[in-house]
Amino acid sequence: MRKSQASSIHSSRYIATALALAIVVGPAFAASLKSIMSDMRDNTTSAKAVLANFDGASAKQVLQRYASEAQAASDMFAGQGGAKEKDLRARFKQLAAMADAASQAPQNKAAFRKAFTEVASECRSCHTAYK
Repeated sequence: MRKSQASSIHSSRYIATALALAIVVGPAFAASLKSIMSDMRDNTTSAKAVLANFDGASAKQVLQRYASEAQAASDMFAGQGGAKEKDLRARFKQLAAMADAASQAPQNKAAFRKAFTEVASECRSCHTAYK
């Protein structure tokens, strides 16, 4: 009888620890993803300004920021086993690859407009599926 009580106490402690971690880590994860999405929104505003007043160096920076932000978002879902998390990771990984490849290409206004349109379309695909 003593052994089962001790086991029950340990199990309760493990469950309490797991719940405490979920309460602490869950909001931090959501806040981090929210922060990345906010950065992407700001970057979209920058991209629109670059289109209005084209500058090749600024265009490259915008695309590099998209790549960096998308990679950070993809990394947040690493090692998570749910179907939604795997899909989000793949989508962010795709966005990062697209933006990185576009940032390596020579930039003129037409090329940047095309790259930005493709990146924005990839962003919208997540919003359509998950928002």
